[in-house]
Amino acid sequence: MEPVDVEVSIVDHENREMVRTCLRSLPSACRALRWRATVIDNVSQDGSLEMLASEFPDVRVVANSVRLGFGANHNQVVRRLAADRSARYVLVLNDDTELWSGAVTRMVATMDANPELGAVVPSVLDGQGRQSATRLAYPTARSWLRQDRFDITELPDPLRGWLQGSCLLVRVDAMCQVGGFDERFFLFYEDVDLSLRLSQAGWGLGVCPEATVVHHGHATVLRPGIAEITPRQGLRSRYLYFAKHAGARRAALLSAAGRSVMLARAAKAAAVWARSRDQIALDRARRLFVLARFDPRKPLAQETAAIELD
Repeated sequence: MEPVDVEVSIVDHENREMVRTCLRSLPSACRALRWRATVIDNVSQDGSLEMLASEFPDVRVVANSVRLGFGANHNQVVRRLAADRSARYVLVLNDDTELWSGAVTRMVATMDANPELGAVVPSVLDGQGRQSATRLAYPTARSWLRQDRFDITELPDPLRGWLQGSCLLVRVDAMCQVGGFDERFFLFYEDVDLSLRLSQAGWGLGVCPEATVVHHGHATVLRPGIAEITPRQGLRSRYLYFAKHAGARRAALLSAAGRSVMLARAAKAAAVWARSRDQIALDRARRLFVLARFDPRKPLAQETAAIELD
């Protein structure tokens, strides 16, 4: 059987309404393409499975028995494609996205016209219609400490940066060559790591500005019950990225320096609160004290649960 052009891989984490919107946008986004979609349900309790069965019977559904990380979920699709080569491209797509008409068609055309490209991203708009950066500078020791001191993340780098993973079209051959996502990254930095490994393997990274996706932005990770652990997960994944690509010793030194910076910021915020009784200063002090005490070398509970499943 001839492979389809695109397999769309979407992870649903109790985002029933957004998944519905995302799936409804696919037919016009994939016009003139041969495509199919797989939704990996990450133990949702909001009726997502029932909605998928009744409204999208042609969508393949993988129902997890335990919550897995971003890369591990998408790798369930990647491994199947690596085995049967039933699609030329895989579209890694967040559940909180909505594609404009023709978006995937244009991304595929860009990849077909440029066989050296391993992956492309579209133009990205936020929920208010503002343009978001699609390529960001790779993390460095300087950006690590800048983030811990000023809460400033990586800056845009439109020519040499990594590709954001909310809507990422990857050539299946390239994905197979580098081995898919590194599942040690439960959440965050898996797209940074994949971009780097694709580049190191000789594949180009590109942007298709004619294609557009609306990314409603962290709808899952900012939900109550998850938002509390999101900052620690970010610190954990950042440590893992540096340990992998710069060495564990360098990562540990940067972590110690960054935690000292956050501790100093927490003390300053606490002093402001002591003088003014300002609630914002108190909340900032509490948040920074928690992060300064967090040791990113130790896996978080959700990572341990996923590891035990293996």
